[in-house]
Amino acid sequence: MMQELQIFQLHPLFEDVQLQNIFNDSKTFVDCIPQKSLSEIQNDYVSEKDQLGFDLRSFVLKQFHLPAAHTNNYTSDTKKSVEENIELLWPVLTRQPMPEKSTLIPLPHPYIVPGGRFGEIYYWDSFFTMLGLHASGHIDMIENMINNFSFLIDELGFVPNGNRQYYSGRSQPPFYSLMIKLLASVKGENVIINYLPQLEKEHNFWMKENNDLNKNNNAIHRVVLLPDGEILNRYWDEFDTPRPESYREDVWLANDSSQNKEQAYRHLRAGAESGWDYSSRWFKDKNVF
Repeated sequence: MMQELQIFQLHPLFEDVQLQNIFNDSKTFVDCIPQKSLSEIQNDYVSEKDQLGFDLRSFVLKQFHLPAAHTNNYTSDTKKSVEENIELLWPVLTRQPMPEKSTLIPLPHPYIVPGGRFGEIYYWDSFFTMLGLHASGHIDMIENMINNFSFLIDELGFVPNGNRQYYSGRSQPPFYSLMIKLLASVKGENVIINYLPQLEKEHNFWMKENNDLNKNNNAIHRVVLLPDGEILNRYWDEFDTPRPESYREDVWLANDSSQNKEQAYRHLRAGAESGWDYSSRWFKDKNVF
């Protein structure tokens, strides 16, 4: 499923774009769609970047299409009820299964996205979206989204943070079983049996290498051996580098951190797997702003 090369693997182009504030949002560049092969773009950059008058922003806009903002023009109708506005939003937030030569991981069925800068699904967020779909009676969309997550489990062995290649190192809180339970409440208990293979695969992902835990090696991937012999799950990411979608912010933070950079990046990524978005509640001084 991984392409030969990803935008965030274009060195030094990727670092230069992210650290020179070409876009206000670090997520913009990793969601761009290249107009030709990334290898060609990489070669063009290396040959042109040191030429007199070279402009990095112009180069990027020439080589990439910016990600489409599908919902920027949507506004709520204040004359309608909350329920009516939610019904109007479902089609606005629906994405169809279309191949795209970008970091997007194509999915086989339609799905709901958060909107705005987020043009992909997010794992645990989608459960709460499904609760809304259930209240609206859109059971078919719930099943579509579960089938998409099942596809990801079968293809990757787990549900990534979102269907982007740069989320391939982490998951999010495992709500897949609750999604299945929600669908089963409408379509019957056989639903659980139908998705049992994927439920087991996801469980195996979270319990990976738990048999190798011992007092000398009490934490591996997402499992931790407690002193009393119990096994605790933890949040983890397979990579110890800046998150591509938050590259500039992670680099700045790591430079100011007393931790070594690899440890700081690992913690940032693990925090992202937890699903808890970063805000001032994480600050030592919550009144800093």
